[in-house]
Amino acid sequence: MATHMKNKCGPHCVCIKISPSMLASDMCHLCAQAKAVLAAGADEIHLDVMDGHFVPNLTFGSPVLASLRKSIPEAFFDCHMMVSKPSQWVADIAKAGGSRYTFHLESIDSDPLDVTGMCQLIRSHDMKVGVAIKPGTGVDALRDVIALVDMVLVMTVEPGFGGQSFMPQMMPKVLSLRQQHPTMDIQVDGGLSPTTIDAAAAAGANNIVAGSSVFKPGVDPKVPIEQMRQAVLRLGHGLGDEAAAALAQTAAKRPKNAPAAAPVIAPVPPPAAPATLSPAEALKREVGYRAVDDHVRSGMAVGLGTGSTAYYAVERVGAKLASGELRDLICVPTSERTREQAASLGIPLTTLDEQPALDVAIDGADALDRALTLVKGGGGAMHREKMVAMRAAKFVAIVDESKLSFGGLGPSFALPVEITPFCAKCTMRTIGALPALAGCEPRLRLGSAANNKIDGDQPAVTDNGNYVVDCLFTKPLADPAEAARQLTAVVGVVDHGLFVGMTAEAIVAGPKGVYVLKPE
Repeated sequence: MATHMKNKCGPHCVCIKISPSMLASDMCHLCAQAKAVLAAGADEIHLDVMDGHFVPNLTFGSPVLASLRKSIPEAFFDCHMMVSKPSQWVADIAKAGGSRYTFHLESIDSDPLDVTGMCQLIRSHDMKVGVAIKPGTGVDALRDVIALVDMVLVMTVEPGFGGQSFMPQMMPKVLSLRQQHPTMDIQVDGGLSPTTIDAAAAAGANNIVAGSSVFKPGVDPKVPIEQMRQAVLRLGHGLGDEAAAALAQTAAKRPKNAPAAAPVIAPVPPPAAPATLSPAEALKREVGYRAVDDHVRSGMAVGLGTGSTAYYAVERVGAKLASGELRDLICVPTSERTREQAASLGIPLTTLDEQPALDVAIDGADALDRALTLVKGGGGAMHREKMVAMRAAKFVAIVDESKLSFGGLGPSFALPVEITPFCAKCTMRTIGALPALAGCEPRLRLGSAANNKIDGDQPAVTDNGNYVVDCLFTKPLADPAEAARQLTAVVGVVDHGLFVGMTAEAIVAGPKGVYVLKPE
């Protein structure tokens, strides 16, 4: 108890991930046990890859990983590489299906690549990057690599063998990392169980690797997984006992269409104002933070969306820049509101004129269907949002489940159309007569352009100086792509809120967790 009270971090809101270590499983039933712990609420599968040189043991290799990937295609495989030359195995692990490649900082001395080259190599193979340190390595050694990685693993045993006792004297390292990098994924590995988790959770660890305590004979893995998640919710996220218990139990009940790889992010309020977020706002923050964590890396050019959900993605970018976890970003805002928010957070900004190619754009949506066709424009910024999204190599939508319109687009949220003030009534009549929009009722937005509610008696004006028409439907659009084509052809229409064939993925938050949708 004294250890965890001494090494106590302030509340953080980094998503919790429980990662059972397959080194402790029954190797005769490796795949079945991996499926069992995922069904019990695990977020990742942790594979300890050992080469007999860096550590005196041999374990899994890429053939085992490839077999697991084939049987569990949706799983997130966290590959902890205890090998003397980590660059040698990057291509093999990536081809076999690795999701994260965590190399030991201590192994770099024997590798042809330096840490920068190693991180670049891993990322070029489309895997997340982790770096691990042994008990004898201090956190100061990570100074030059922190901004290049997605996660830091602090070993709480000597690497090489399972079943060792937890080393609480490693917790000052975790605490130091959490205080310096409040949004960083910090993993702990070695001796973690419901009886030792409190010290790690209190110090700020959010990714918990546990082996023997999860794969103990006669024990339902759901029990230790829930207990460890609850500890992080209570001691890391600052929730009360009842709230932490409820969320830990909910996390094990994944949505049917959610991949097992999607880590559950507890909907907790921000540390500075623990009672200010409503449940709806908490869901928006979850997906905004997740999108940045998953898709934004140092050195990128990023499109920043507009709206109440995109607000939290911008907030996350600012926090990661301030902590040093991201650097050398350049961002293009999609509205004056976003520009002002980003500037207040110290985010470097530019325009599409200066930066016409973007690595990723992140934005909210007012509705989306199974093809990930979006309706956008509730905030009146659809024209700039579309220009930015079209310039991005990847466009990611962030929504909560209330925005899913799997029955068809139209009735759930009026379709916004930006038009010129000149001949506005004529343009509205033309829109209402379009065959692909049959049955719609075009209404001129009044008051603020930032929402589609009437809050004034004058036409709403966008950042571009145009009007917004909201097209109301009682029946779903039969063909959104054709509707988009016909709207684009109308003289007087500047743009519309249909985003067709542009969305690479949608990150969705619901009461049971966060998950990713791909176009159907």
